[in-house]
Amino acid sequence: MAYRYRQEAGDPGEPVTRIAPRALMVPPGFPDFMSRTRVVRPGRVPLEGRAWSGYGEVARVEVSTDDGRSWGEAELAPPDGNVWAWRRWRTSSAAEPGRQVPSARATDATGRTQPVEQPWNRGGFGNNLVQRIPVGCVPGT
Repeated sequence: MAYRYRQEAGDPGEPVTRIAPRALMVPPGFPDFMSRTRVVRPGRVPLEGRAWSGYGEVARVEVSTDDGRSWGEAELAPPDGNVWAWRRWRTSSAAEPGRQVPSARATDATGRTQPVEQPWNRGGFGNNLVQRIPVGCVPGT
């Protein structure tokens, strides 16, 4: 089987059978093409996205606006009755002039949480690293 988490050649590894917990965020604001940074104005900025896991129902989504130094819980939409379905989440953040890095991470009912640093494996499988979106907040006019 080709899809296995291996650390070195010849390692039998563990088969890839399920999707690791994952939360993705809709990029806030509007894009600046040259810097690849999103741009927002000062004030409340909505943050929202979807989360899913192949190990169980999504139990929690946390959001950080300071590049992962602190985390706050987002509001999860009610489950739709299917533990394998993605769930909507949302929150908001106070944007102030300068650079911010909103990030989102999911935790499922089994306790698995998205990593802040991606564990390495030979095939590069299971990439579920916490999403980070650089945002520049420009003063209002």
